[in-house]
Amino acid sequence: MQQHSGQHLITAVAEQMFGFKTTSWELGRQRSVIELDTPSMTAEQIETLERSVNEKIRERVPVVVRELAADDPEIETPSRNWPPL
Repeated sequence: MQQHSGQHLITAVAEQMFGFKTTSWELGRQRSVIELDTPSMTAEQIETLERSVNEKIRERVPVVVRELAADDPEIETPSRNWPPL
């Protein structure tokens, strides 16, 4: 759950800050990988992303779990306001 929630937070902040969409992700026991739709990131972008994500964690931004029906249109067209950051 920790890595899963972290993945959602990282990808939401990366998209919000830089417009980088997530193309794939893999959560492992020892290591997780998040692939973003960009050929590269600068060290400054990575530091900025890390700082922002850590700020959200320190702010204790609540995690909201939603269950959607399989035919819910939001599954295919997520809201631009979700997750609320």
